[in-house]
Amino acid sequence: MSEPSELLTSVLTCMDHRLDPLPILGLEPREAHVVRNAGGYLTDDAIRSLCLSQQLAGTRRVVVLHHTDCRASEKTAEDYRAMVETGTGVSPNWDVVPVGNPLQRARIAMEQLKASPLVDTTRLEGYIYDVNDGSLTPVE
Repeated sequence: MSEPSELLTSVLTCMDHRLDPLPILGLEPREAHVVRNAGGYLTDDAIRSLCLSQQLAGTRRVVVLHHTDCRASEKTAEDYRAMVETGTGVSPNWDVVPVGNPLQRARIAMEQLKASPLVDTTRLEGYIYDVNDGSLTPVE
């Protein structure tokens, strides 16, 4: 096992197949831990993964990468529960509040990260990737 690297990055992003976070962010393989979930939401599990990335591998740069045309942000939490219940017969108890605007979603995740005592956000960055034209816009 190699020594922890200050250059290693953690990325929180959506599971959408149109996103390939490494080239989008100018990173090479082995330069980032990528945490993916529907909508790129900052869940307890995502916080756990980001925290362990920092504690085990020494990552310090955290990037929130959201994108345009996100299908995971088009429905309400109730819509998702109904869809899953129809498909599986089980009604999930997920605490997900979809937010349609990718900029707003990224800002919410970044504020939640800053409020977490488990993740070092000294080098926190946010970006919106446009799936139509490939542009990358920083989140202020």
